[in-house]
Amino acid sequence: MKKILTLENLFKTLSNQTRMEILIAIFDNYLTASEIAEKLNYDISTIYRHLLHMKKFGILKSERKNGIEYFDFSSTKIFHLIENAIEFISEVNGNKVIDCTHMGRCLLDQNSLNIDPDMILDMRGEICPVPDIQTRKVLKSMKKDQILLVIVDCPLSAERIPISITKEGHILLGKINEIPGETKLYIKRAKKIRRI
Repeated sequence: MKKILTLENLFKTLSNQTRMEILIAIFDNYLTASEIAEKLNYDISTIYRHLLHMKKFGILKSERKNGIEYFDFSSTKIFHLIENAIEFISEVNGNKVIDCTHMGRCLLDQNSLNIDPDMILDMRGEICPVPDIQTRKVLKSMKKDQILLVIVDCPLSAERIPISITKEGHILLGKINEIPGETKLYIKRAKKIRRI
């Protein structure tokens, strides 16, 4: 039975990190509980409990195909709400983007791949979905063929960002783990961004 969603229930539901990770996993795909559990490395009972909770409030919907239940957003407004919240948090906390285009050569990053980034997005200390959404936002603002360096310390974001940016047509030039627990992703902005 579907419960009535209130503003309090919505924000309480979205404040759970596991649920946020589930929503980001579903954003790219129409997935089953077992696919989400495998992707996020959680047990299926935990994932299914969270999926049912979000479905109960109308945040998610599901559809059965050949006896298998697939989950998706009930509305794109949920994802836009998350995007807007992340944008607001970035405004409050300050911009974590460094523009290196005026430097000639970026002196802030020396790497073994010899890649010279035009912009650096430092997402250390941020957890999924913030790095994923911010990466896509910064890439949208860049010129074609410019290179973005994204630094993350969230393993899930280090795995998800290459997948989502490739779907949009961007190119992952390299992935480096120079410091334990920290990943550098070098991304070349696509000539034209594909809508996913």
